[in-house]
Amino acid sequence: MRFPHTRTRLVPSMSPSPSPIANVHYKRNEGTFGDRAGFAEHRRHVMGVIAGAANSTRPSLCVLGAGNGNDLDLDILANHFDEICLVDLDTAALQQCVSRLPQAIARRITLKAGVDLSGILPTLDALQAQRSISHDQISELSELAREFPPQIELGRWDVVVSTCLVSQLIDSVVMAVGAEHPGCSDLILSVRDGHLGGIAALTKDRGASILITDFVSSDTLPQLPQVPEAELQSLVHHAVSNRNFFTGLNPAVLLERMHDWSLRRNVAVKTHPAWRWTLGPRCFAVCAIEIAP
Repeated sequence: MRFPHTRTRLVPSMSPSPSPIANVHYKRNEGTFGDRAGFAEHRRHVMGVIAGAANSTRPSLCVLGAGNGNDLDLDILANHFDEICLVDLDTAALQQCVSRLPQAIARRITLKAGVDLSGILPTLDALQAQRSISHDQISELSELAREFPPQIELGRWDVVVSTCLVSQLIDSVVMAVGAEHPGCSDLILSVRDGHLGGIAALTKDRGASILITDFVSSDTLPQLPQVPEAELQSLVHHAVSNRNFFTGLNPAVLLERMHDWSLRRNVAVKTHPAWRWTLGPRCFAVCAIEIAP
């Protein structure tokens, strides 16, 4: 892909080796190249959450899992943030993010590509190739996943947002281990908690940490696409109370985990109303949880 704005900085891949699991995510990104129109309503909500976290000091922003940027309006974000860093595993997808930006905006954006934010992708690839996976292997990997990957140096930012990334990290675990493996759920929870800790670790002391994630889909909540907007919150709350959510992504538990982080930083935690995100034949419910002064 031609990259027209040479002043945009592209950090070389940190995970150059071919990865079967990464290739699945790359193909998913390829499937949404050029589909910004389909993301419009989801993007409106994401942008509202991120822009609302900016303040008058013209802070810096780090987006984890930026992908193709279909859920971002970078030209608008450039009005709120002096410096923007986009992080993703997929180099081509990040290049897509900035391919149509004017140079004045592109120069303020750093792309950090090939970054494995789970920290365990090579091991997951190895596990996927095995016929059987031992309890000890899962336990060791879970311990590693709970720690934000030490080899990743992304600095610290005024606003850090994870945009529907944690569900993809969890999906990598399912691809590698299999949903029926007795240790799969434990590893999922470790990856989730490691990601939440990573968001907090990248955020400056008086900054804002934001988790945006899909947590249930129309596969198990078929009413989701058609329910009137006024009834959406009630529907998703009822679904969660009936344990209808993706493994590891119960919004109530996510809020509890992030509340623990907020106490350590002496800042407040708040939630945003859930919204719908239609992606192909599926509809997802999305929540956003924010820790900020």
